[in-house]
Amino acid sequence: MRAEQVVVIGNERGIHGRVATRLAGMAASHGVHLFLRHGEETVECSSILDVLALALARGTAVGLVAEGAQAESALAAAIEIINAQDDSDHDPPG
Repeated sequence: MRAEQVVVIGNERGIHGRVATRLAGMAASHGVHLFLRHGEETVECSSILDVLALALARGTAVGLVAEGAQAESALAAAIEIINAQDDSDHDPPG
């Protein structure tokens, strides 16, 4: 299964280390491949450094693509992570 959507980054600090780490972890927990597209660049979110190299700021439109059995739920979770204003909203418990 494949799901994709264009979203505008809502996090006021853009996609920084904590957001990139959460995207990678969420994709792994959903068992999907999650990709970010910006311009001519497409990177898999499992590579935190590749995601950070895109230097994506708030207000930037990006394409999100999820591939796998849970693509729809993973895409929804990724959008929530990208738009969270309080990064601690997505910290794992404990």
